[in-house]
Amino acid sequence: MRRPFALALAVCLAACGGELTVGASAPDDADVDAAGGTIAPDGDSAAADAPQPLRPPTDARAIPPGTDATDAAFFGKPDFGAVLPDADAVPPPPPADAAVQPPPAPDAAPPAPDLPVCECFVRSAWCGAGAAAAGLARDTPCRVPLVPGHEDDVLGCDANGHWIVQQACEFGCFAAPPGTADSCNPDPSVSPDNPGWAPCPHHALLKSGLHPEASDRLRCIGITADGISQTIGHAAASAGYHEVDGQANGHDYCAAVDIRIMGRNNAQLRTLLQQLGENGFAAWYRWPGHDGWPAADAPHIHAVFVGVPMKVQLREQVRDFLVGKNGLTSHTHYTFWEAPQAILDLIRLLFSRHYQP
Repeated sequence: MRRPFALALAVCLAACGGELTVGASAPDDADVDAAGGTIAPDGDSAAADAPQPLRPPTDARAIPPGTDATDAAFFGKPDFGAVLPDADAVPPPPPADAAVQPPPAPDAAPPAPDLPVCECFVRSAWCGAGAAAAGLARDTPCRVPLVPGHEDDVLGCDANGHWIVQQACEFGCFAAPPGTADSCNPDPSVSPDNPGWAPCPHHALLKSGLHPEASDRLRCIGITADGISQTIGHAAASAGYHEVDGQANGHDYCAAVDIRIMGRNNAQLRTLLQQLGENGFAAWYRWPGHDGWPAADAPHIHAVFVGVPMKVQLREQVRDFLVGKNGLTSHTHYTFWEAPQAILDLIRLLFSRHYQP
C-alpha cells in the first residue's frame, strides 16, 4: 500500500482546497467492503464504478479515512492546516484581563422646563391632577407646587392664596363637571342605595306631600309634623319650587320641605343643618337679610331630599349646595354654615341615584 503518497496528497488538498476524484479502479490504499465496493468518505458503500469525491478535512483535527494511528497523531496537531471561520460559530470570549466596555447609554430625555409656580386659582375644590393640567394649559404655563405627590387629593387655596390640600383622598379624587367642586371618591363599599348612613325605621308619612324615605329621615332627626311648614305648595312666593315632583306609593310628593325655626338659636340651627345633611338633605337657613334672603321674608329652613327624582329648580339648588352656594337665584356664597366634606360626599352619592352631581 502507498500510504506515504496518500498522506502527502491529503496534506496538499487540505492546504490548497483541491478535490480528488477517485475513478472506477480504487487505489491500493482504498478499503473495499465485502461486496467489492469502495467505502465512500461518509462511510456508505458505493458501487466500484461510481466516481467519489475526496474532500480535505474542514477542521484541523479531522482525520481522512484510512489513516493509521501514527498519521492520526499528526493530523491531531493543533497547528495542522488553516481553519476557515464558521459563520454560525460563537465568537471566543475575550481574555480575562480585557477591559469590559459598558453598552452605549440611551439618549437622555430633555430636561423638563423650569416652569413658574401657579398662583392659586382654585375657587372651591379641584383634584390635584386636574389642577396641574389646568396650570399647564394656561397662556403662560405654570406648575402646581403640590403636584406630583397629591394628584389624587383635593386641592384648594387658603385665605392667603396659598395652595393647600383640602382633603387627602383614600379612594382617589372625583373630577366633577365644570362649575362643580371636585371631591374624594366614596368608599367603594357604599353605594347610592346603601350610602353607609345610620339605619332609620320606616313609618307612616310624617306629613302629606313628603317622599316616604324623606319622611323617615325627618323622624329620625326628631322633626315633628308641627315643625313642617310646607311640602307641596303652590304659592307665588315659592316660584314653583314646591310643586309636585312625582309619586311614591301612590301619593304625590315634593322633594323640598320647609321647616319652622321654633325658637332655635343660631347654634341649634347649625346643629339641625348638620343633622339634615347627615340624613340626605341639602339645607339652608333662610335668615332674613342674610345670604341673599330678603329681609322682609319669613325665616325658615329650606331643605331638599336629594335621593329622589325632582324638578330642575331643585336640582340646581342641590348643585349649589355642593359648591357652598345659597341655592337662590343670586348663587352667592353661603356664609351661615359650611357643610363638612363627609356630608358633601353623602349628598353627592345620594344625588347620583338619578342625576349627575
